[in-house]
Amino acid sequence: MMKNLQFLVFFGILAGTQCLLSCEQCLSSGNHYCADTKLCNTPVCVNTITVALNCPRKSNVTYDDNEARTKWLPLFGAGATNEKMAQKCFDNNWPTMKLSKRILVDCSDPSPVLPTTQCAMITAVDTTQRILVMSFRATYGNTQLGEEVLNYFVGKKQFFDVGMIFEFFYDAYVALWRGGLEQEIRNLKYKYPDYEVWVTGHSLGAALASVGASWVVKSGIFTPDKVKVFTAGQPRTGDYNYAMWHQNTFAYSFRVVHHHDIVPHVPFQYEVVDHDKMYHHRTEVWYNNDMSAGSTYQICPEADGLYCVNQQVDLSWNDHTHYFNTDLNVYGDQGCPKK
Repeated sequence: MMKNLQFLVFFGILAGTQCLLSCEQCLSSGNHYCADTKLCNTPVCVNTITVALNCPRKSNVTYDDNEARTKWLPLFGAGATNEKMAQKCFDNNWPTMKLSKRILVDCSDPSPVLPTTQCAMITAVDTTQRILVMSFRATYGNTQLGEEVLNYFVGKKQFFDVGMIFEFFYDAYVALWRGGLEQEIRNLKYKYPDYEVWVTGHSLGAALASVGASWVVKSGIFTPDKVKVFTAGQPRTGDYNYAMWHQNTFAYSFRVVHHHDIVPHVPFQYEVVDHDKMYHHRTEVWYNNDMSAGSTYQICPEADGLYCVNQQVDLSWNDHTHYFNTDLNVYGDQGCPKK
């Protein structure tokens, strides 16, 4: 009887200790963490966390919906159009921001059958608020969209020493880097050494923004504390190691998702070809509505788990092209009219 009682006491202490473990401690001990109960190794759990990347965590900085609408939206709108309209985007929304350079390069698939496609981005400078900008254009045309989709099954490339990213995103960014971006960003850094750099984009531009922010840090041009990353409708860009490094590197990094947008669900988290697992990095901001002014949003506690947008099964292309109640297909080309 005494032995049974001792066993029960020991088991109760052990179970209690397990319950007090943090998510990271729980996973490192070989157990699973329950996001619903916030306890380690809960026998019955709907949302089980098995990777440290998804351990619930609050964002390091506060998300600002008004700043997203009045500053970040015009920035990635300007990156989607030509020089004249890009500056008009700034004149209409952010008058102290001035276009510095637009870079347009061939980023085609090397296949001789497919027509040429191009990738584009802009840089800009605000000397009043001491901000530099890198804004990348979204997928442009059905041919480029087809190239992206096909390349999801091709493979990935090593990104410095921090993981793998999809080959199409890597090659597209390198084409921009070698096509004028490296010289431009080094010149801007030399001229404005203490400025922050804001990096943004939508769709393909969002993936390139993630890569671009990471690239200028790994290249030693900027320190992470000087970089802000804001993306909209971003596809999964890299593997687990890349996602983990990214979210541990950038304090200010928001990945906004609109309602049933299909693109953040691709490529699939589990890759059929090489059986690798691809992950989004933090911090997801999910608007489960039309994103009109005053709309509610949710700051997702997981990087790429079953919370927020991954709950959706009905997906929408229309939601991908409409952010902050704005049609991004025409927004930049109209000079980002102020609402």
